[in-house]
Amino acid sequence: METAVLSSEQVYERKAADCETSAAEKRSESTPLVSVIMPAYNAEKYIEQAIRSVQKQTVRSWELIVVDDRSTDKTAEQIRRLAAEDMRIIPVYSETNHGAAESRNIALRQCRGEFVALLDADDVWHPQKLERELERARKTDADLVYSSYAMIDEQGTRCFSDFIVEESTDLQSMLNCNTIGCSTVLMKAKVLEKRPFVTDFYHEDYVMWLSLLKAGCTAVGVRDILVDYRVARGSRSFNKLKSARNRWRVYRDYLKLPLIPSVKAMVGYAINGLKKYR
Repeated sequence: METAVLSSEQVYERKAADCETSAAEKRSESTPLVSVIMPAYNAEKYIEQAIRSVQKQTVRSWELIVVDDRSTDKTAEQIRRLAAEDMRIIPVYSETNHGAAESRNIALRQCRGEFVALLDADDVWHPQKLERELERARKTDADLVYSSYAMIDEQGTRCFSDFIVEESTDLQSMLNCNTIGCSTVLMKAKVLEKRPFVTDFYHEDYVMWLSLLKAGCTAVGVRDILVDYRVARGSRSFNKLKSARNRWRVYRDYLKLPLIPSVKAMVGYAINGLKKYR
């Protein structure tokens, strides 16, 4: 009898189907306090460290939904291995490459927690990250909590200056400087209902913060450093020219700001960017 040979597409689809079954089985467990969502694309070098940093949290009631965005390296294999060790890790394998924004939306549709936290596949949480932000959320009843963070290079060495946040922010402040690092964020799940990440803007996380603040949501900060944020050459954060062009699109196309306020916001963005990466 001849053995059927599966195409790479069929193999990937089978992996996705197996993942869906696994995710369904895991959802029979008790509801977690925090749902952590992690998009991953070709992140084999860093993803284990990122996932391990979630496992080291002093808060134990969490689920981690990792969306492999059709990686071409060994990212999916690493996710599968780590998920087999910890039932709180829920892998999702995309059949096509969607990008980080839609990968987050895929994860959001599966979240069960009272809170949602974001973590990129190359960043690292400090052990008390969730604990400290949950304390701040409960004390202030804020919709979104964020923290200060250290910037590290590809080798994990601190680079640039640590980014220390204020104790709160508002829409006007955020127009001048994005003080909210994506991997530092903890949000009430209810504020994300019917509010997905936009997929047609470069900095979808920044657009989300603006959208929440514009809708009247409150955002407060934890001044202690709770996250190591990786800045790799060639990354979106490192490409300042492309970042500036897309920031202009956010002001003009998304927020519909008039020309003069947009120019003022861009000047503030440039000044704060120089301070941030000095």
